[in-house]
Amino acid sequence: MVRTKKNSPVIALAQSRLSGMKSVSDKLDLGSGCSIATVEAKIKEALVKLENYNKLKFQTAAAMTEFEQIEKELARLSKQILLGAAMKYDNDSKEYEMVGGVRTSDRRRSRPQIETPATPVTVSA
Repeated sequence: MVRTKKNSPVIALAQSRLSGMKSVSDKLDLGSGCSIATVEAKIKEALVKLENYNKLKFQTAAAMTEFEQIEKELARLSKQILLGAAMKYDNDSKEYEMVGGVRTSDRRRSRPQIETPATPVTVSA
């Protein structure tokens, strides 16, 4: 499963606003923590967090792929256990049942259901 990288429109907007602040003045401070230095620091912090998030996302995808692969191998092995027991002991043996199979003699056959024809509906005018 391919995962796409997350992009942040908020970071892009903040970078654009920072560029605008720098064009007004290199040392612009609008108060309340809105200085060029604080905005640059927050953008850098956000970029690091985004990069870490994307790394974890890709690692998760890789871990999921590995898990799905081992799960398929385990399913194949589980199927081989039943086939091996059937070959060695027969499909109707207690050993086959002990490894998780359903003995042939224990299987119920479904009876074919006879369909009854529907009564025709007459329309009166």
